[in-house]
Parts: sequence; structure tokens; C-alpha cells
Amino acid sequence: MSRVRFIGSRELHRDLPKVLDKLEDPASRFVVTIHGKPKAVMIGAEAFLHLLRGAIPEDRLLALQLGALVQGLESSAAEVQEDETVGAGSKG
Repeated sequence: MSRVRFIGSRELHRDLPKVLDKLEDPASRFVVTIHGKPKAVMIGAEAFLHLLRGAIPEDRLLALQLGALVQGLESSAAEVQEDETVGAGSKG
């Protein structure tokens, strides 16, 4: 199961080496936000290669959630972040 974490641009700037280390895990995903709005998704190189080979169910879910956020259908990125953080704690 992919582990999605929302990270603000300032935190990303400060913690870039740690984030890059975490991206060594092919299941790790980061959604980069600016003022609480998603602007980018970061995945590791290995995870990117997996995406090119075939869709991963967890990535399809992330795409749906991001689509809703970008279109403003979710009330805030913080709510999704809380939901994803809870799900990130358990490994499947």
C-alpha cells in the first residue's frame, strides 16, 4: 500500500534530504502543497517505473483524491492529509 504524505513547500525545502531518502521506498508518495493546495506529487524513480509498467490501485485512488482537491471538491487538503496519515501508519 502506498504511503501518501502531504508536505508544504517550506517543509520540503527544509527537509529535502530526508524526503529524498524516504522516496527510496517505492511505495512512498509526497503531495507538495502551497498554501494547503496540491501543486505536485513526488515519487521515487523506482515507483515511476512501476507506474509506467501498469497502474497501481493505490495510485489510482491518489489520483482521484488529487483530482477532487484540485477541482475544489474537497473542503481542505488538511482533511485528506489526516485521512492519509492515518492510513499511512499501517502497512498492508
